[in-house]
Amino acid sequence: MSDFGQTFVDSIEEVVGNDVAITFLKNFAIDVDKGMARKPVLIHGPPGNGKTLAAHMIASTRGWNIIEMSASDYRDSESIEKRLGVSAGTRSIFGKRNVILLDEIDELSGKFDAGAASAIGRLITSSKNPIILIANNMWEQSISFLRGKTDNVEFKKLTNADVAKILTNATKKMNASVEKDIIDALAARSSGDARSAINDLMVMIGSGAEMLEAIGMRDRKSDIFSVLDKVFTSNTLSAPLRAISTSDVDNDMMIKWMDENIPYRYRQSGDLKAAYDSLSNATKFSNRAARKQYYTYWRYMNVMMSSGIALSKSNYPDTAKRYSFPKVISALSSSKTERSTGTALAKKLQKQIHQSVRDIKSTTLPLISMATRRAVKEYGKEKVCEFFESMFDMSEKEVDSLIEVTPIS
Repeated sequence: MSDFGQTFVDSIEEVVGNDVAITFLKNFAIDVDKGMARKPVLIHGPPGNGKTLAAHMIASTRGWNIIEMSASDYRDSESIEKRLGVSAGTRSIFGKRNVILLDEIDELSGKFDAGAASAIGRLITSSKNPIILIANNMWEQSISFLRGKTDNVEFKKLTNADVAKILTNATKKMNASVEKDIIDALAARSSGDARSAINDLMVMIGSGAEMLEAIGMRDRKSDIFSVLDKVFTSNTLSAPLRAISTSDVDNDMMIKWMDENIPYRYRQSGDLKAAYDSLSNATKFSNRAARKQYYTYWRYMNVMMSSGIALSKSNYPDTAKRYSFPKVISALSSSKTERSTGTALAKKLQKQIHQSVRDIKSTTLPLISMATRRAVKEYGKEKVCEFFESMFDMSEKEVDSLIEVTPIS
């Protein structure tokens, strides 16, 4: 995830803190542009201290074109090679040098198949362009395959003075007026996480010191269930807002959790309508912030998603019920095997059907599945399996999977 601070920084010289690490990155970039062979760089350290921001600013300073992947992109070897294979050995269409930026590299575990590690290893070995990897924890077991293959650069936890300087620079960029006492208080509450402190600053701007208590001391261990408890069981403005502000759950995921659990906590139709109206407004402000790159909207989003939902209820909810995991996330997880099977079948069919895998999966595969089911009824499964084995090198198990493909409605 790109650092939020990038919105308020124009050059590498404006990145606050970790001067030794930034000097290393500058020298790395100079050596690369001189044609010297350099290992990939692994930038590591706690969240919100400018790791991704520094990588972006180094690339900007040298005029490099960034080819970036983050945790949500590390699905399998095919995704990595398709996205990065060509970029690793060529320049951009405008003649700029490409830099491969692999963010959140330590979040690989559970998100990718075994081939992805090999694909990244091959990329590191063969790439003619610089590679920068970013991790919170360089000792994470999932990235043990990188040991000895990278130059490791530590970004240390920011001091309160560093965070205060970052917040001051941000207010100047926004032409906002925030008292020094408030900035110092936000820095003290940040635990060295500048990205979170800027998020808190968005809440504070225009609200004044009365909102400072609602933000509270940042606790990175505040889990989603305690946040939901504060929102659904509180009847005040400050407690839900404090819970949202101190949570490390990202905005989009928080909205999904709220959306899933409002009906389980609020039973009155009026309460449901008011709660969903607040959540709808929170979503609008979140979208506006992303679209316009104007993150002052976050403070409205936070209020609507926390206090707005909390004050929508007329009755105290049943606290005995368990919270439900967002179905949209569960659906994506449960359909992973189905999607992988569809891709494998499409690749087999592609030997005789000259279409892209995507087109085969979306249109041709359901039609063939329908025809296969009819053929089994008319000629028997044995003959059908013999046909697919001879024409497409499919096993009986793969034919069974083909028969189970969801038909076109």
